[in-house]
Amino acid sequence: MDFWSWFSRLDNIIGVLAAIFSGYAAWKLHQQSQRLRELAERSPKIENIKDLITTHAGVNSSAPVALAVSLISNSDSIRNSVQTFLDFSGWKMPIEELNMDGINGPEDLENFVNRLRVAKRYFDAQNFTEIHLFIAGPVQAGVLIGAMFDNWKSVKLYHKPQTPPPQVYEYWMPLTK
Repeated sequence: MDFWSWFSRLDNIIGVLAAIFSGYAAWKLHQQSQRLRELAERSPKIENIKDLITTHAGVNSSAPVALAVSLISNSDSIRNSVQTFLDFSGWKMPIEELNMDGINGPEDLENFVNRLRVAKRYFDAQNFTEIHLFIAGPVQAGVLIGAMFDNWKSVKLYHKPQTPPPQVYEYWMPLTK
């Protein structure tokens, strides 16, 4: 038997083994995918969301603070709107602002994240017990804030509808998992 015949047979054997291994890997991945789907279907449904929302509504602690985040280029601040809401609700709390002229690139994102970290440390240093969060800006900024403030203090989210009511904002829900 010459070298090329032997090499051809070895090539065939390696190809068959690779096909068997690939089929086995595909079968195992399919099984894992099915198990993950079954787990997702069996995960408990959120049933008490209304109770959660009403439990956290309003001011529930002794040292609340409002965080007014404005990340839109055509508005310097949302402080007046937030103050209108707080006055309408009869709540007294300081308003801390984070204002930027939009988020226009990686430098602005870095600045935004760093300013969020400073605000979080400041809230801890001042012993604030709950954060009332008002945001004017892109949804992605809200996601970043949620990631930064997750599992920290009670954070309550407020929404400004398209046609704002007299109090400007509406309580949405607490930041929760």
